[in-house]
Amino acid sequence: MINVYIDPPAHVYLGNALFKEDKKYDRDDILSIWRYLKNYCLGENINLNTIDFWNEDRATAEDIYISFEHKGFLRKVHWRFKDKRYPAIKLNNFKKRILFQFEPPLVMPEVYKNINKLLKIYDKIFLAGKINNHKINYFHYCQAYDRIFLDYWNNSDRKFLTMINSNKKIIDFKKILISVILNGNFSELKYKELLSSRIKAINFFSRTNDIDLYGSGWDKHPPFPYWFFKGAIQKVYKGTAKSKYITLSKYKFSICFENCIFLGYVTEKIFDCFLAGNIPVYLGAPDIQEYVPRECFIDMRNFKDYNELRNFLKSLTDKEINNYKRNARQFLESERFKPFAKEHFAKIFVDACVN
Repeated sequence: MINVYIDPPAHVYLGNALFKEDKKYDRDDILSIWRYLKNYCLGENINLNTIDFWNEDRATAEDIYISFEHKGFLRKVHWRFKDKRYPAIKLNNFKKRILFQFEPPLVMPEVYKNINKLLKIYDKIFLAGKINNHKINYFHYCQAYDRIFLDYWNNSDRKFLTMINSNKKIIDFKKILISVILNGNFSELKYKELLSSRIKAINFFSRTNDIDLYGSGWDKHPPFPYWFFKGAIQKVYKGTAKSKYITLSKYKFSICFENCIFLGYVTEKIFDCFLAGNIPVYLGAPDIQEYVPRECFIDMRNFKDYNELRNFLKSLTDKEINNYKRNARQFLESERFKPFAKEHFAKIFVDACVN
C-alpha cells in the first residue's frame, strides 16, 4: 500500500475533513469528488490522507506528497498560526512531490511567476490552465456531477437573470507588496481579470431591473475602484445561495464569468448552469469551444455591450431556450465531457503517483 498525503486547499480540510460529508464545507455535495478519489485510490492500492496524518516516525521511503494549491513560506506560516494541526514538513522526506494547481494567476500570481523555481521543488506540476511550458501538465478542472438534476432542470417557472459569485478584491495589494519585496517588480501581476466585468454587468442589469445577485460579501463595499456601484449592487443583492443548483434552476440565464481570461481554464461555473437547466452567458477561457460546444452557451464575446446582450436574451423564444438546454444536456452525457469528470481526474491522479 502506497501512502499519499494531500496538502489540502484550505486548512479546514485537515483531519481528513476533505473526504467527509460535512454540510458546513460541503455545499451541494462538492466534496464528493474527493470521497470518490479516496475510494478509487484504495482500489489501486493507494491510501489517501491529509498531510497532518504524516508522521516522520512512521514514514516510509515510498511516501508521496501532493499539494492541492502551492503553499509558499508565508502561507505555511499563516496556516500553522491558524491551525496547529498543520505540520512543519520537509519535502525531501517524500519519494515524490506533486502539485495540482487549481487556482489561476489572478488568485495565486506567485505560483505562475515562480513556476520554473517550483519545477525544482515538485517532480510533477499540473495546472488547470495552459501556459507555454512543455514541462507543465494540463488537467481539466474536475466536476462532481455528470448528469442533470432532473427536477431542477425541468423547472419552467423561472425569472430572467442571475449571478452567483462572491465579492472579491480586484487588486490584492498584499500580493503586490509581497511581489515587490521578493522580486523587485509587480508587472507580471497584470492579468486579464474579469471581476470588474462582473461588477459592470451587475450595474447594468440592476438599472434595467433584470438581475438577482447571490454570493458572499456583497453587503460590503464593492472592490475599489467600483465603490460608487454599491447602490446598484445592494438593490439586487439577495444574500448567499444555500444551493447553487436550486438557485440557478429559478432563472433562465446566468452571468457566468470566470475570475480571469486564462487559456484552458474552464471551472465548475458553466457546468453548474447546465446541471440546473440554466443557460450561461460565458466569458473566460478564450478556447472555450475546444471544450464545450458553442450551442450550449451564450458567448459574451459576441456582443459589443450589455445592452446588445440584453436585447438578444429578451428576443429568445421558448423553443430556442430549450434548444440550449437540450444541447447542454447532451454534452454532459457525451464523450466530450468525460475529461472533466471525477473519474478522469482520479486516473490522472493515480498515474501521477505510480509513474
